[in-house]
Amino acid sequence: MEAWTISPRELFDELARGAVPEILDVRNSDEFEAQRIEGRRPVSTRHEPVYEVLDEPEAYAADTLDGAVVVCGQGNGSAYVVQEFIALGKETRSLAGGMDAWAQLLVPVALDILPEPARAWQLQRPAKGCLSYVIGVPGENCIVVDPARNHAPYLELAEAHGMRVTHVIDTHVHADHISGGPTLAAELGVEYHLPPQDSPEEIPFPNRPLEDGEALSLGADTVVHAMTMHLPGHTPGTTALLVGGRLLLVGDTIFVRGLGRPDLTGQAEDLARSLFRSVHDRLEPLDPGTVIAPAHWSSPEEFNEAGAVTTTLRHVFEATLLNERAIERFVEEIVLSLPAAPESYDTIRRVNAGQLDPPEDELMVLDVGRNQCAASTSLT
Repeated sequence: MEAWTISPRELFDELARGAVPEILDVRNSDEFEAQRIEGRRPVSTRHEPVYEVLDEPEAYAADTLDGAVVVCGQGNGSAYVVQEFIALGKETRSLAGGMDAWAQLLVPVALDILPEPARAWQLQRPAKGCLSYVIGVPGENCIVVDPARNHAPYLELAEAHGMRVTHVIDTHVHADHISGGPTLAAELGVEYHLPPQDSPEEIPFPNRPLEDGEALSLGADTVVHAMTMHLPGHTPGTTALLVGGRLLLVGDTIFVRGLGRPDLTGQAEDLARSLFRSVHDRLEPLDPGTVIAPAHWSSPEEFNEAGAVTTTLRHVFEATLLNERAIERFVEEIVLSLPAAPESYDTIRRVNAGQLDPPEDELMVLDVGRNQCAASTSLT
């Protein structure tokens, strides 16, 4: 890679350190509005179309901070801009592969939560604000939960720790991104699990729904297991996984700063009531110190000091919205807080339920843009 370029992972790490002074995005306006670079810390971002920058490189170079990263769709336009800027004495770098490469980035973060020998990793996808998980015992088995379409990071992580993937699980039929679950399970020849309640039609690909209370062994010599829990609310069939009695993978039911929106299947009020009951009836009896690991984040403030996106049940039930026992108030506040769902969400849900099979170029377009699965941006 050229010295004047930066890889997606390098950019992610520098953003986390606050080492990037500015992002200069030279894509067209529609692309910029659909998706932009975000990290664990806020970063100043300017949008200037590439044709305008190349028409007046001296002026734009003067307005750009030294050390800025220039971004385009595939890395070609940004490369031209950076070379012009460097010739003018402005030290900048081009994001290699552009936003297409950024969209595929998955960053594994170890979660030091489970009793040994079990391990957990949260894989962060900054382009979507999506979180997926690998839970396993090194040298034995592991499961993959809510995977993205880019399978390589999950397989590399499993191989690095001598683990065999035995189950691939989607906690629900996702509406904001294309799931990699069915194809990953087929590639590995292992069981895939998806709640059928989330699809209005029969799911056409191999799928064994998990039963409430079912245990999935992570290793022959350990008592650590993942216990499934039916947790409707965000969707009718959402399934949570309680691992080792300490870590709860909740899908989109609860976020660090909000709750999952219940309207994506057209049943907002009914599912809001289910969400209230799920959280109180199924989660409140658990240990208050149980760590909640969601499937998304919405803002940099949701990262903790270790660089992970987690909260605890104690924090959830300290929130005004949930410690109030009046269900009618809860339903009213959740439903009234809902923004309009993106038009693409219904299509994405149908793809993830196996009802549509669009070509690759359409899948790539559908898989662009930040998630909008939260019903409320704050639990307080």
